[in-house]
Amino acid sequence: MATASSPRRLVRRCGASRWKGAGIVARLGLVGVNTSHAEAFARVFNGTGEQPPEIEGGKIVALWGDDRARADLLAEVYGIPTVVAEPASMVEDIDAVLIVDDTGGGATHADLARPYLTAGVPTFIDKPMTLHYEDAVALFDLAARHDAPLMSCSALRYAAELTDLRVRLPDLGALSSVVSTSPGDWYYYGVHAVEQLVAVLGTGATWVHRHAFPQRDIAVIGYEDGPTAIVQTLRDAGYLFQLTCYGEHGWDRTEIEDVDGFYRATIAAVLRMIATGRAPIKREETLEILAILHAGLRSAETGAPVELATIQGQRER
Repeated sequence: MATASSPRRLVRRCGASRWKGAGIVARLGLVGVNTSHAEAFARVFNGTGEQPPEIEGGKIVALWGDDRARADLLAEVYGIPTVVAEPASMVEDIDAVLIVDDTGGGATHADLARPYLTAGVPTFIDKPMTLHYEDAVALFDLAARHDAPLMSCSALRYAAELTDLRVRLPDLGALSSVVSTSPGDWYYYGVHAVEQLVAVLGTGATWVHRHAFPQRDIAVIGYEDGPTAIVQTLRDAGYLFQLTCYGEHGWDRTEIEDVDGFYRATIAAVLRMIATGRAPIKREETLEILAILHAGLRSAETGAPVELATIQGQRER
């Protein structure tokens, strides 16, 4: 365990402005190389020999991947000095960790994150946080016991287009309906569509009724005091992330296009978490996103609406 005078504790003691002003560069570990997100994070934090880093305040100093050749290549391209043989062996040498391993679509996330949370290391887990709702609850509980800031999200949460939409939203008046669209399958890619929905509306969903078709999914999400939401995951349409809001005074369609921008904004949120010691996303928001996804899975199996309480009640009683 790191001592009170270690760089990790120093980073977590400092407020955001003091941390940046003190010239401290957070040492980051990257866990997983089998996704494009690994390269995206490495590029933004470390840059290459020809291109400088895209953000200040952090640098990836250690890397693990189950494909050693791929890990060595990323380390060479992005100037990462250490490639470790075991995913948890860098725990004493970093200030925060990025869990991006994509094996099984997030199946390894819980096991990979536990050693870091137990050691009090600020932890970012790529989407989807876990494949099982109860595993996500257990990770948040573990993080709380060890005072380890924990965040997990789709990077679309931090898209500038959604930030702008939240500013315009009051002009629509009371919302009637919100339609959120993404490509891909319901769980692995649908997390993007649900994340952007919750990032704009917040929590409060009560039930999900999902209709699954071979090439698309359409899910209706009910709110006790709010609009009806529709989440579409389309496998037979062009690659797009879109959110359309309908209100009493008009409508607003937002298309997410600045991919590099939302990666940088997500990384900035991670750095703020390291500096302040506080997670930037409420536990309840992340767990509601997962509950919506799991309710959608169950609804497609039964053909009926599923109350979120039946998912959340598995651990959140």
